[in-house]
Amino acid sequence: MPEETLFLDIFGCCAPHAELCGGLNGAKVRSVTVSREERSMDVEASFAHPPASGELTLLENCLAEEYGLRDVRIRADFPHEEKPAEKKPEEKKSRPAQSKPLLGKIPKSAARSEIRDLTAESGTVLVTGVVFEEDSRKIAKNNAAVLSFSITDYTGSIKVSKYLRSDDDRSILEKIRVGDRLSVRGNVSFNRYDGDIAIEPAAIALEPPLLREDDAPGEKRVELHLHTRYSALDALTDPAAAVKTAARWGHKAIAVTDHGVAQAFPDFWHAGEKHGIKVIYGLEGYYVNDTDDMPALFGETDRPLDTDFIGFDIETTGLDTESDRITEIGAVRIVNGRVAGTFQTFVDPQMPIPPDVVQLTGITDRDVFGAPSETEAVKGFLEFCGDLPLAAHNAAFDVGFITAAAQRGGLAFDPVTIDTLAVAQSTMKELRRFRLDNVSHALGLPEFNHHRASDDALVCGRIFEKLRDMLRERGAEKLSDVERVLLEVRGVEGVRRQQAKHIILLVKNKAGLKNLYKLISASYLEHFRRNPIIPKSLLMQHREGLIIGSACEAGEVFRSMVRRASDAELKRLAAFYDYLEIQPICNNRFLIDEGNAKDEGELRQYNLRIARIAKEMGKPLVATGDVHFLDPEDEIYRHILLAGRKFADADRPLPIYFKTTDEMLEEFAYLGEADCYDAVIRNPNAIADMCEDIELLPKGQLFAPKIENSAELLKELCYTKMHDLYGEHPPEVVQSRVDTELKTILEHEYDVIYMSAQKLVQDSLDHGYLVGSRGSVGSSIVAYMSGIT
Repeated sequence: MPEETLFLDIFGCCAPHAELCGGLNGAKVRSVTVSREERSMDVEASFAHPPASGELTLLENCLAEEYGLRDVRIRADFPHEEKPAEKKPEEKKSRPAQSKPLLGKIPKSAARSEIRDLTAESGTVLVTGVVFEEDSRKIAKNNAAVLSFSITDYTGSIKVSKYLRSDDDRSILEKIRVGDRLSVRGNVSFNRYDGDIAIEPAAIALEPPLLREDDAPGEKRVELHLHTRYSALDALTDPAAAVKTAARWGHKAIAVTDHGVAQAFPDFWHAGEKHGIKVIYGLEGYYVNDTDDMPALFGETDRPLDTDFIGFDIETTGLDTESDRITEIGAVRIVNGRVAGTFQTFVDPQMPIPPDVVQLTGITDRDVFGAPSETEAVKGFLEFCGDLPLAAHNAAFDVGFITAAAQRGGLAFDPVTIDTLAVAQSTMKELRRFRLDNVSHALGLPEFNHHRASDDALVCGRIFEKLRDMLRERGAEKLSDVERVLLEVRGVEGVRRQQAKHIILLVKNKAGLKNLYKLISASYLEHFRRNPIIPKSLLMQHREGLIIGSACEAGEVFRSMVRRASDAELKRLAAFYDYLEIQPICNNRFLIDEGNAKDEGELRQYNLRIARIAKEMGKPLVATGDVHFLDPEDEIYRHILLAGRKFADADRPLPIYFKTTDEMLEEFAYLGEADCYDAVIRNPNAIADMCEDIELLPKGQLFAPKIENSAELLKELCYTKMHDLYGEHPPEVVQSRVDTELKTILEHEYDVIYMSAQKLVQDSLDHGYLVGSRGSVGSSIVAYMSGIT
């Protein structure tokens, strides 16, 4: 090799880093020494400028990875450097935090390994990770000790263990703490004590923590949808850590929205005061729309219940009113209970019919070739219908497609419509599924060719004839009576049958906080069904001071959109909310597996449709992260939680961590620059500004609960039970013990706590299940005498 060779001529693998050290194009190598036994390499090189902090390390790591070496050391000199040893004080201050040696010395050029790659044959390695367990111990017998802790780099975990003799420096035992980020260099071998490989450290250094930062310029985002560990078995976020992170990032506010509970409120309150950031109190509720979830009647009419009507059905190329088209329209006119006319036409969709739709409906491209255009077909259908009410099964879908087609063709369409699906769901409670063929069979109607518009239309007409007999028996005389009758039929049991959806409630002021507490209490005490349910009727009574958001894909608006509801139906539902919410694509990826979306592109179209609905209605669109854990590496712990709940997709990646402003802007870039900025930054901040800074509890004051005559009730329970057991003159030891405990309890006004526990336990016993109380209330003779335990 020549005396000096261009650096990149020898080490071409470093070309991606050519800008380092003043430019590698001018760097030269003087010598290279390789040790096969130690798998190490020493390089002497000259560079145009002194390397900045970390530049040599980056090159050393690059070479170690390229040649499979354990250790690479580059010794550098600089032709233009006059005094290499002298460095300006300000240069030291500008450098990032340096590692702090705790044991031995780690070579500057040592190559780092990932823990997942370590084996018993790895030899000497250098790893960096976070301590998650520390179990060092001293051995009194021979005045020795064992340094022992476990670290993870989130690719894997390994034990670090070293035996310390009596004459070894044991100060290291006090320097290792859980949460520390350490670099450890040592030999990997099999540890017989733990039955696994471990590192025997020769050197340990404390590294600065790696903290994610929100470096977005200007105004930062505000997270309005965040779950903490109080969202039971679903989230892991530590409340104080979430608030601290938001404050460090420069966010002016952060919301807490746990599932149905308010347990995290005190932690958020204290952390908010400590870090000077506004806390928005809220929750993600389990919501049931018991007022207008799926109306059976659309439009206003005074027609009698037994009016003439049109039964109709359509077939389409798909489920999206914007991108898909009608392929067939079928309708029947029912007059005095008899079929008085029929209408059927294929429709040219001017697009290929997908194979899966052909298989479902039997309608092929050949069938629709030369058929009337969409506008011509819809115009003929409207002329056939006249001004008669329409009946359809899942009417929102059929009416949505006809409405979209009419708008594209400039046709007027504003019908009165009866949804036979909604009527059947309320009146045929014995059914579990309400597809057209299921309902038809349950009503004893003949078999038919399902998924052909003409046949489905006739069956729909016959179903409505049967169902309106049921409505008439329940007091309906006009079509306008249908909703009232169905609400009565559903009753409380109807609410219980509905699947709960999600809803976000944010507290705007003290009145809102009080109303939120009322809703939480009622959801557990009056409406609990697997989850604490908040009925819409109750929410409307206690809406003051609350900001209501449409929540995630489990929310009412998004669910209806996935069911292919029309824009009119989505706007009807969305009118109830103060803002509409969208979330990252990863949150909704499971919809692809369920067959409710074709791909991620369609998931984006869902969010774009929500965005369009929000804009047309003048409602804020808010992009949230649906945070369930703080940092990306915490995701594995949520997988464990979900596996414990036996979720089939527990191991599927779902990175719903606390995202920075730039991450959210990148995620929602498909909205367009202006709309993305509004959804990610402007609108969440505007909602945060609407929420007052709330002092959760008056400082220095406690408000103990009160139960009238609680002291007298407790004494009566105790003495009655004592005399029942021991007679009028109990043994002195018993009498003294009861008197002593009661005196202490009453002096400190703990009687209300005891009576609260007593009432809870007694109520449980009255309902037939045995409970016991433990802890300070449960472990005393007063607790036994009063029936607590």
